Amino acid sequence: MLSWSSKLKRSQSGGVTRAFKHFSKLLINSTAGEEKSPSMRIFLRALVLACLVFPLLIKGEGTAQTVPSVYRFLERAQEAGPFAGQVTFSTGRFGYGPKGGILLGGRYGVHVSGPVSLEGVLGVIQGERDIVSPGRDEGDRVIGSADVMMAKADAALRFSLTGHRAWHGLSPSLILGGGITFDTAEQGPIEETLDAADRFELGKSFVGSLGLSTHWYLSDQFTLRGDGLFSLSRLGTPPGFSDSARGFEGVEKAEWVQGLSFAVTALFRW
Repeated sequence: MLSWSSKLKRSQSGGVTRAFKHFSKLLINSTAGEEKSPSMRIFLRALVLACLVFPLLIKGEGTAQTVPSVYRFLERAQEAGPFAGQVTFSTGRFGYGPKGGILLGGRYGVHVSGPVSLEGVLGVIQGERDIVSPGRDEGDRVIGSADVMMAKADAALRFSLTGHRAWHGLSPSLILGGGITFDTAEQGPIEETLDAADRFELGKSFVGSLGLSTHWYLSDQFTLRGDGLFSLSRLGTPPGFSDSARGFEGVEKAEWVQGLSFAVTALFRW
């Protein structure tokens, strides 16, 4: 159903068109029977044609509409902010690896070109792990637990699926990165009762990560970001867990373990 304003525009444009048509007929009839030059006839026909087309042009221009885009280009290229989350790890064949815990830290990112951004991440994982004695029978090897304070430093490439712009305020991305982790916690008294060859030490370990993230642009300066990452890292095996005299066979010097983390970041952009 047409609105009142649309009806008014239609009636106005229709009235103008009818008036010009009537004017053209009067103009032609008034010259009927009189001999005119070819140039005069061409001029009169052009004038009539202009009178008929001009109202249509005005009508088309008045009813034109613009459709807003669902994309918004991002003018700011740098961002930084704190994050918090949760991480879980597989503990390895004998269960002495870190279990995971609370993840805290900060990140910095800069747009490089097109959909590509470069990021740096510093974080800390607070959790615990089991203390396992290889000299005990299987199923009875856990003799206690120890605190874990893992520091991590990562560098990553972020590939935005929408380029350097947001779709309805959102920008999903693919994350590919790597870094190192190491445990800064001291060994507890229970662990010191084990022989040196039976103690697990996390040491420095390379970590590779792959995952997805999503930016939610609240404004030009403030953004919320969610990350879900899958990671792989290596755990070294203490010599006591590969002693054939204790019945251990086919034990590798190190093994790959997987991790899964979720984090939320509050970002400031400039």
